[in-house]
Amino acid sequence: MRVVQKTLEKIVLEVTSKEIEDEGFDTIWDKVRKVYSSEDYDIYAIRVSEKNEDIIFIELLNKKIKE
Repeated sequence: MRVVQKTLEKIVLEVTSKEIEDEGFDTIWDKVRKVYSSEDYDIYAIRVSEKNEDIIFIELLNKKIKE
């Protein structure tokens, strides 16, 4: 998993289908929430890359900026 974009408003993480297969989605999601807690970030989208279907993007929005 790696950070693709990080701004005040939004965080975009990239996860590969291989990582999900190897570790499981719940484990990856736990790692995401340890760094970007549900108190601070909402899920905006989880989507597959248009260029490579083995890459999944997780987009989180900062709750404090939205208010």
